[in-house]
Amino acid sequence: MKPHRARILAMQATFQKEFHGRSEDELMKFDWIDFTPDEAELNFARRIISGTFEHQQEIDAAIVNHSKNWDFDRISPVSKSILRISLFQLYYMHSELDFKIVIDEALRLAREYAEDDAGRFINGVLDSCYKDRYTVKKN
Repeated sequence: MKPHRARILAMQATFQKEFHGRSEDELMKFDWIDFTPDEAELNFARRIISGTFEHQQEIDAAIVNHSKNWDFDRISPVSKSILRISLFQLYYMHSELDFKIVIDEALRLAREYAEDDAGRFINGVLDSCYKDRYTVKKN
């Protein structure tokens, strides 16, 4: 299994939902992909997709709260998709996945699919969300 390929599928699925309005059931058929993933990749992608959709309100609220000086509607659909799947992994798969891997994978997706300056923005939002959720506050 190549987890990066599963993350590509998850990112593309969240993009498809946002940009084309496809349902989760339609997306889980993976009839829109241009490569043949193995079963483990499909299962990992399905888990990320389902979880991202299930927790999208909380995830979007975190993006809004941590994207300083950015209007949520101005964030590109590709960047939103990368942020959504990455935050799902950071928030709900944190016991299985190292946060550094999740952030590195998000930056790799940004380099491959997003606009040139998206990586810095995505890194900043994910880092801020991670620190806010997992760093112990000192009084």
